[in-house]
Amino acid sequence: MIEDPAKETTTEPALRKPRGRVPGLAALAVIVAIVALAVAAWSVWRLQQFAHSEEAARKQDAATIASLQSQLAAGNQQAQAGTHRIATLETGVDDLRATAQGLGRRVANLETAFTNLNGQQQSGRDTLLLNDAEMLLRTGQQRYDLFHDSVSALKAYSQAIEVLAQVQNPAYAPVRASATTERDALAAAAPPSRQAALDTLSRLRSKSAALVLANSAPVSASSTAKPGFWSRVGHTFSGIVRVSRDNDSAAPLADPRLAPQALALDLAQAQEALLAFDETDYRDALQRADALLAAQYDPKDADVKDARAQIASLLAQRASGPAPQLGGALAQLQSLRAAQTPVAPAPSASTGSGVKP
Repeated sequence: MIEDPAKETTTEPALRKPRGRVPGLAALAVIVAIVALAVAAWSVWRLQQFAHSEEAARKQDAATIASLQSQLAAGNQQAQAGTHRIATLETGVDDLRATAQGLGRRVANLETAFTNLNGQQQSGRDTLLLNDAEMLLRTGQQRYDLFHDSVSALKAYSQAIEVLAQVQNPAYAPVRASATTERDALAAAAPPSRQAALDTLSRLRSKSAALVLANSAPVSASSTAKPGFWSRVGHTFSGIVRVSRDNDSAAPLADPRLAPQALALDLAQAQEALLAFDETDYRDALQRADALLAAQYDPKDADVKDARAQIASLLAQRASGPAPQLGGALAQLQSLRAAQTPVAPAPSASTGSGVKP
């Protein structure tokens, strides 16, 4: 087949025309290639940077992991040491618990021993107090029964009540109540102070010589005559020996000049009876002195009236009344002590003889 040259000429320029675009495409391709290379290089660089960062991170993580492992190992060691210490502490706590239990038992034993000792001490103290109270009650009773000394008996009973108040055993409370009742009876029967009565009697004795006697009877005509011999003898013997009845009323003295001495003697006897706690002789001596003042002294004289008033006051102060009944509290105390005293067991025959059956 033969081609047409004209067609060839007409087609060649058309074919050659795209050939003129090759350098641009090439340049574009080069640019694209360069860009691709740049992108690839950048990507490689980034990849290397990432790899370096990853490597650094991995190394850091490895270092962190190693540090954590070392810390974990140290923590394990510390935990083991703590476990060992806890075991040691538990052992020590067990020992302390056992020691505390032993101390608790010892404290309980000490408390029991202290309680027993305190009870024995309290019992001994109560025994001493009861001995003192019994002695005081007996002293007060004997003081009143033997000497009628109600003041001393009242002091003894008051001290016994104070001693009984210190006794811890409540079984002795009735004894204290009985002692209080007897003390009140003594206080009701007790006269005022003996010293005041003694002072009053001393003042009356010192004034007895200065008291005014009663006026003598008027002298009759028969008495002015000279008496005979036998009358003088009879008058003389009547002044020496005189027989009279001993009754409550005081007989008039043969010689009124002896009235001060008789009055002083009666007052001295009253003082002696008061010091001896003899109530009967004391009242009798005062009554004789009062009767002597009424019979031999001037009833209108102020000193005589004052002396009789003082004697009447002394008699009124020690007025006789029902005597207090003492001894009940003492008997009650003795019976209670006898009931609470433990009886010692009698020794057996085998232990007493020492012979084996």
